[in-house]
Amino acid sequence: MKKRLITTAVVLLAGAVVAWDQLSGWTDLSAGLPAEKPAQSKVYQSEFQVTAEQAMIALKQSQQQGQFPALTAAVAWRGQLLWAGAVGYADLESQKPASIESQFRIGSTSKAVTATALARAMAVGVIELDTPISRYKTDLPNSQWQDLTLRQLMSHTAGLPGYKENTDWIGAVQTLLKQAEFHDVHDALDLFDESKLLYPAGTDFHYSSFDVNLASAVLQSAVKTPFLQYLDTQVSQPLGLSSLAASELPSPHQVSFYTTHDGYAKKHREVNLSQRWAGGGLAASSVDLAVLGSAWFNSDFIPTVVQQQFWTPQKLSNGEVNEQSYALGWRNFSQNYLFCDKDNPLSRTISFVHHGGVSSGAQSWLVIYPELQLVVAMNTNTVKENYCDFAKQAALITRPFLQQIAPDWLLPAKPQDSDKG
Repeated sequence: MKKRLITTAVVLLAGAVVAWDQLSGWTDLSAGLPAEKPAQSKVYQSEFQVTAEQAMIALKQSQQQGQFPALTAAVAWRGQLLWAGAVGYADLESQKPASIESQFRIGSTSKAVTATALARAMAVGVIELDTPISRYKTDLPNSQWQDLTLRQLMSHTAGLPGYKENTDWIGAVQTLLKQAEFHDVHDALDLFDESKLLYPAGTDFHYSSFDVNLASAVLQSAVKTPFLQYLDTQVSQPLGLSSLAASELPSPHQVSFYTTHDGYAKKHREVNLSQRWAGGGLAASSVDLAVLGSAWFNSDFIPTVVQQQFWTPQKLSNGEVNEQSYALGWRNFSQNYLFCDKDNPLSRTISFVHHGGVSSGAQSWLVIYPELQLVVAMNTNTVKENYCDFAKQAALITRPFLQQIAPDWLLPAKPQDSDKG
């Protein structure tokens, strides 16, 4: 009874802290800022100069109309960067411009990054997707986890709760406050290790960052290397990703993060995301995300047979594909329009592999079009309540590149009504 009362008091205090944060410190987004926002554009392949200029125009319009403090994007094709752009401010108060090197919290796009590390380990035979995780990690803190597999964890079919369903009350409060610092992915399991499974593994789908956090602890045990170190040696260093890191680590290129509403902005409260590195606590630039996405087509980096396993939507025990068409650390959709751009249909149905992310004062989007080997990444340092208000902007910068790379994907422009005299 005493523990429950203490937990209730902590929850109420946490709620009060969050509520106070929402009520104080708002400033006018446009106050003292030049009408023309700083911008940077880099074209990596000269034959895409005109297309890049069109994409940059779209990026500027998106930043202005969407009132994003900063908006960055990068596009890669067939393993090569084509273009990167940045508009707006990394920090509003100092008017520090955003750049193509700007580093953002990437939220759940971290899951795709973690999938990349797992795919690397699988490629060399260190892990298998369908082996019980207790084979790799003998010190699992919850006996219900013994027979779970990495396939179930990475496809969110293991039965672990999400943040809202977590009945490990102390852990649930820590998850909400995001203040505790963890130095090891194993230690972060304390946040949910007393929570029961929601359903028998493999029988249902429930999206949860805890799945991927546990997978990272299993990976760490299997490779006998700390998770962040393995991520660095097996992903960042081979690909030259200078920005990919835990989001709480100091970086001269990290932007400030904001809450925005109706033309006003305020800095997001300070948080520590070390509790969720693998599932939502990493940071990166748009350029590095695009490079990472492109690396999935390099068979020397990730063999094609491994790529296909990670990109195949997973089936439940009843034989049906899960409700989100979730693969392993990625979603895989097939539809006749770019994500969040339903009003502008394409000429045919296309498939794309992707993962978005929402973090504390930041949003991220990484999408891969396997048929074209086209990769698009986008980041901002605020959160739109409707995710499509952010992600749709990526569709606007993608279209100019499709016009050059795959014009048959686009429908002919609708004729404009002529004036009648």
